[in-house]
Amino acid sequence: MGNDVKSTAPAFPGREIILYEIRQALGRTAPGGGSCLVVEGAAGTGKSELLRLAGMHGEASGFGLVAGTAVPLDTGAPFSTLRRVLRENLPARDYALLTDRQTFDPLAPVDRIVEYLRRTTRHRPLLVALDDAHLVDDLTADALRNLIDASASLPVLWILARGASRTPGHAQETIDWLIREGAARHRLEPLSPEAVAEITAELLGACPDDDVLALVARVNGNPFLLNELLVTSLSDGRICVQDGVAVLIDAEPAPAFRQAVVHHLRGLSHECLRILDAVAVLGPRFSIHEAAGLLGRNPVELLPLIGELIAASVLEDEGPCLSFRHPLVREALYDRLSGPTRTALHREAAATLWREGRSAPTFLEHLMLGRRGDGDGLTPAAPHQEARFAPTAGQLAVAARRTAASTAPPSAPSAPYAELMYRTTLRYSAAQVQGLHGQMVAHARAALRIARDHGDRTNRAHHQLWLAIALTASDEFDQAGEILAERCDPSDHVALPWVRPMWHYHRAQLKLAAGRLDDADEDAAEAVRICERLAAPSLAVGPLALRIRVAVHRNELTEANRHVDHASRLSAAASGAALEELSWVTALLHSAENDRESALDTLSRVYSGVPKRPLLLTREPHAGACLVRTAMSAGDCERATAVAEAARLVATRNPTVTSAVAAAAHAEGVLCNDVDRLRTAVSAYRSGPRPLSLAAATEDLALAENDAGARSTAIGLLDEALARYKNHGARGDALRVRKTLRSLAVRRRPRGRDRDLDPVEGPRARWDQLTPSELRVVRLVAQGLTNREVAEKLFLSPHTVDSHLRHSFTKLGVTSRVELTRQVLTHEEIPPTGSG
Repeated sequence: MGNDVKSTAPAFPGREIILYEIRQALGRTAPGGGSCLVVEGAAGTGKSELLRLAGMHGEASGFGLVAGTAVPLDTGAPFSTLRRVLRENLPARDYALLTDRQTFDPLAPVDRIVEYLRRTTRHRPLLVALDDAHLVDDLTADALRNLIDASASLPVLWILARGASRTPGHAQETIDWLIREGAARHRLEPLSPEAVAEITAELLGACPDDDVLALVARVNGNPFLLNELLVTSLSDGRICVQDGVAVLIDAEPAPAFRQAVVHHLRGLSHECLRILDAVAVLGPRFSIHEAAGLLGRNPVELLPLIGELIAASVLEDEGPCLSFRHPLVREALYDRLSGPTRTALHREAAATLWREGRSAPTFLEHLMLGRRGDGDGLTPAAPHQEARFAPTAGQLAVAARRTAASTAPPSAPSAPYAELMYRTTLRYSAAQVQGLHGQMVAHARAALRIARDHGDRTNRAHHQLWLAIALTASDEFDQAGEILAERCDPSDHVALPWVRPMWHYHRAQLKLAAGRLDDADEDAAEAVRICERLAAPSLAVGPLALRIRVAVHRNELTEANRHVDHASRLSAAASGAALEELSWVTALLHSAENDRESALDTLSRVYSGVPKRPLLLTREPHAGACLVRTAMSAGDCERATAVAEAARLVATRNPTVTSAVAAAAHAEGVLCNDVDRLRTAVSAYRSGPRPLSLAAATEDLALAENDAGARSTAIGLLDEALARYKNHGARGDALRVRKTLRSLAVRRRPRGRDRDLDPVEGPRARWDQLTPSELRVVRLVAQGLTNREVAEKLFLSPHTVDSHLRHSFTKLGVTSRVELTRQVLTHEEIPPTGSG
């Protein structure tokens, strides 16, 4: 059977509603009375086809037709659009007014055209269709405004099509004015999967199989890309029709399709095309700073060009980052790059992403793709496959082993410095992805030694941070604390500005692991503040995730939800590790709100990564038991088992790391409700430095003991967990344990110091929950000082004062400064204002 493409019928699947509205408008216009429709849509969504079909329907209904298209060059030539549209319709004497500069009168053409419309519509109604109306020149825009208004009483239907982007200009302002004055507005959204399938069947003249449908799904509902993909795939033999079924032979788009896509971009400037070639290497999403770094340009210089690309619907704004509107466009651009160009751009991308603070795996992906063909076999061929930008942990390990075998030790003086640093970085990243804590420490120390030997302050500060991360994962809190306690000197981070906020972030992680919730929250808040000041908001996702976890521990769920909203707005450009952590802590919040279904949905990203990617479990050992519990609560034993296996894998790779061994036993104990394994977990955690993980394992052991009939043992364990939670300010966890105790008919009435520390008892206990920093702030606020005055007096930032005040309000259960002052008066004597 032949492979000829069938001609399209005068219909448009997926656009039935707008075509119906056009037919209705034609019907209302024919008896008399004009109107205007504005059709909006991104490039390739079918605006031109809709206008063509509207013209066909109009002519079939007895309408006269005047149709035309504005082009980019029109914007600089007065009346150029109007001249071209009316050349075949306007009488010569009237048309001369649009071209004769000597007798030119701005109002004369409009009056003559209105008169032409009156004469024409005496015999039949008229349809005027103008495509790409946002590109018309200023005089044509003014004329349109007057013409549409003047023809309101005539049987004239105006249909204007414009792009989805709101680039400023007189033409756009005119169209917006027409909409405000009553013009109907219709937005063209991407086609639905059903419409795509219908168009596919129509074009191919056969029913598409599942593979063909999967192929066309990649166009994301764009009619232009759909048509080009099908036509080129069919003509190139990549789709064949057999017995009335369209069968996919080759899923890779034909070269002619990529040429058609690039040809579709021919209207862009040379500078814009250069930008697209570069950012196609960066991946589906990127920031303006990353694009500028790759191109060696100032970010401000790129803003007009980025605006042009957004206006052309090639890129789209996703908050803190940009993305290609259609992945197939990026793939076409990427594939047209020559091999040497692609390799060079990947190498530059690695350096740029390093400077911008992207995750180690992301940096490493580009580093490997930019290698000089040394046989690692890591460069995949198909641009649409995730492997192109995501090497597996196994690939990283292979690369690290080959690198180690083929080079001298890091201390060898003959090896070039850059190559030494590259290979050490490769080893560290491979170890981090696989959860090999000991190797992480060794490689970070080696990198630090290399940087010191070569006097490289930038990389020295960076690798100090990597060493602190590795030591924290290895339970070496004292050594990590010594590194992170050093003053973070901004002069060390001029070339790598992201080091400074990450310094605060990882210091916050260490403090959280040690159970110092308030201190951890302060450091994380400072990290977020610095990220915002550096215009690197995506780096703030990790610190915000930590703040969510702290807020859940402290039962500050409103505050936690506020942080979730903030992080979600920034997450589009965040690294995979930060997104995993955000998913996990958001699930913790959902669980605290008794919304287990949402918790499970939120964790889908994390579950899909285990056991191949145990990165979250290496950073947060306690996460394993939480993930198992959430999956078990939904009856998903398969996911729960996979997480427990991942935790055991991390423990096997780190047999001397107490928390890793304890976390594996904890996850397995929760999975099987196994008392012995949970006892092992508690015993191991007791010799480790993570008090909140110990409290959680103790709580789970208590539940298992109670299920086994050992009620008194369970109560003792719950009391222990409750005391530990209270000692570390984890009020939310303490409340949960109290509820469990009440379910066992036990109600503890705290006395003495325990009562003072209790998170839910009387006002004195709540007052005693304030930290010394918070007490200093509330005392000054009670004296009538403003936040700024308090900040100046205590040598703090206003942001820190505001944070202390919010926490104090939450702990004391007050909502105003007046109520806060009453609390201070109740518990303390306020010195007179102005006293030292």
